[in-house]
Amino acid sequence: MIGGKKIKCIWLVLALLIIVMLLTFFLISNKTGSAEKFSDSDFAIWESVGFVVRGNPVETASGINAHFDDEGKLCYDVYLPMDEGEDIELVCDEGIEVTIGDDTYRSGDDFNVPLFESLSGEINVPGVGIEKADFKFIAASGLPSVYLGTYSETKDFLTEAKGNTATGFCTVLDSDDTKDFSGNCNMRVHGNTSFYADKKSYQFNLESDAEILGMPAQQKWVLISGYVDSSHMKDAIIYRLSKNTGDDNTPEFRYVNVYLNGQYEGLYLLLQKIGIDGGNMDLNNLEVVNEVAGDRDMHQDNTGGYLVELGTAEAMQQVEENLLVETPNRWMGVKAPSNLTKAQYQYLSDLVNEAEQALYLPDGKTTKSGKTWSDYYDPESWARQYVLQEMSANYDTEYASEFFYVKENDRTLYGGPAWDFDRAITDYIVFIQNERLNYIIRSMHNNAITIKDKDNSGVMWLKQLDSHKEFHDEMKRFFFEKAEPELRKILSKDVWEWEKEIKESVIADCYRWNGGGETAEDNNAIADSFSDSVKKIVGAFGDRADSLKEYYKNEDDYCIVTFVLDESRIDLMVPAKKGKTIGEDALPIYKESDDWYYGKELFTTDTVIKKDMVLTQEPQ
Repeated sequence: MIGGKKIKCIWLVLALLIIVMLLTFFLISNKTGSAEKFSDSDFAIWESVGFVVRGNPVETASGINAHFDDEGKLCYDVYLPMDEGEDIELVCDEGIEVTIGDDTYRSGDDFNVPLFESLSGEINVPGVGIEKADFKFIAASGLPSVYLGTYSETKDFLTEAKGNTATGFCTVLDSDDTKDFSGNCNMRVHGNTSFYADKKSYQFNLESDAEILGMPAQQKWVLISGYVDSSHMKDAIIYRLSKNTGDDNTPEFRYVNVYLNGQYEGLYLLLQKIGIDGGNMDLNNLEVVNEVAGDRDMHQDNTGGYLVELGTAEAMQQVEENLLVETPNRWMGVKAPSNLTKAQYQYLSDLVNEAEQALYLPDGKTTKSGKTWSDYYDPESWARQYVLQEMSANYDTEYASEFFYVKENDRTLYGGPAWDFDRAITDYIVFIQNERLNYIIRSMHNNAITIKDKDNSGVMWLKQLDSHKEFHDEMKRFFFEKAEPELRKILSKDVWEWEKEIKESVIADCYRWNGGGETAEDNNAIADSFSDSVKKIVGAFGDRADSLKEYYKNEDDYCIVTFVLDESRIDLMVPAKKGKTIGEDALPIYKESDDWYYGKELFTTDTVIKKDMVLTQEPQ
């Protein structure tokens, strides 16, 4: 019997060893399979420690971003707002030891290490264990820093579903590490398409209006990731252009580095969220009016202000029914007030339907009330809206994120404020294999944009506005007198100041999201790549402005050649000189083909343009 017990014990021990080996293999596989998942794990030894630049508030301590190198070795990246030579303080519980190189540190100890260099080390957490890894301290310097921290939820919770929110804190340090703001907030992931990107955008709402980094006091703020913009400047250029051409409602912005729950998230654009409650928009706040009125049967102000987003049925899917306004040609969502009364909804709905009815009448025709389109649409603000979309070749024009507003006691629709241009200029024709920015004008004028699915996408107000000669003349005046000169100034001055300001943070962002580099030479390569992206965006905006300037000056000398893209919301419009050929580099490659037909006739680079033409890839 004793022998039998021994055998059973041996088998039990072997079974336990197998289980431990399988568990270890699973954990290692889990780690190597997904560094991001590994770093967010509830049981992760590095979550026991943090690092902070000496003198900075403890809540700004950065955690460790864990990942594996190409050889499967565990690496710890620590991102800090610091310059070479600054002291780092270890923040951890008593008893924990961190060894970096030949030195061991405990909570509160200072140390100094070279930046961007791989350093051997280990973390020793009593009762948990020892883990060896390579450390690398990465500088995210030269900019203000925004620190968001959740009190109970995790980043995984925020990113797993749209609308998930978490309460927490926000601390903002200026570029000199002085505390600019600190307070409670709630936060969520921001955006639609960008929601599915690895690098998320975020919105955080403060408990009350507050100034941040010198921007006007506001309660709601947005952090734009710029995940599709390697130059990090598309939004900045258009916001500055909008502001410089007279739209005081344009949100202000600052470049910042962002940390969430101690993890570095990267380089972001901090913006005032468009709204009527604070910031730059000075509209009668019906949110407050309605709350004070309380009883919905009481007399309330219905005339304004209103902030409305133009969109499509697809883009408006998540808008509540009582905030969704529809006309025969458009859909729109009311952004403010969010507690819209029935009377206010009716007032706004009647107004925009009257305005649209006037908009679709020919020049010289009036509504039954004797009004024309210009009695409803403010010419300059809509001219600005038109030109900003045209100059940026914004793919999302009137699809989403395009706004207008109504002032109190003023039955006029004002275009703006400007918002969301990360899918502009060099990215808007991603479905075309070769970009033709010098030639392709994503224009609203003439027969410009053909909406392929009108039941889903609606008809563009900007295109219809431009069908009126008075508006077209105003739009061109705005372009020549304001927009084009101001854009040149931004491209010649502001852009290069921004490049210098954010270059170091671009390198850190690249480490965070693109693997970074291993040597100083790699950092130089990242900086050079960023510089090339900036030059490309400056060139693209400059070429765009040149094309528009030439076309607007000599419209009668041009015909419009339309390339029908059957799986896109837009078609490509190419102005071509009458009596000339279109040029080899103006033929887009779509669906891996550059064959285009005018009716049944093959269109080639030798075809002489004599009139407007609509081209398809199959003979008609």
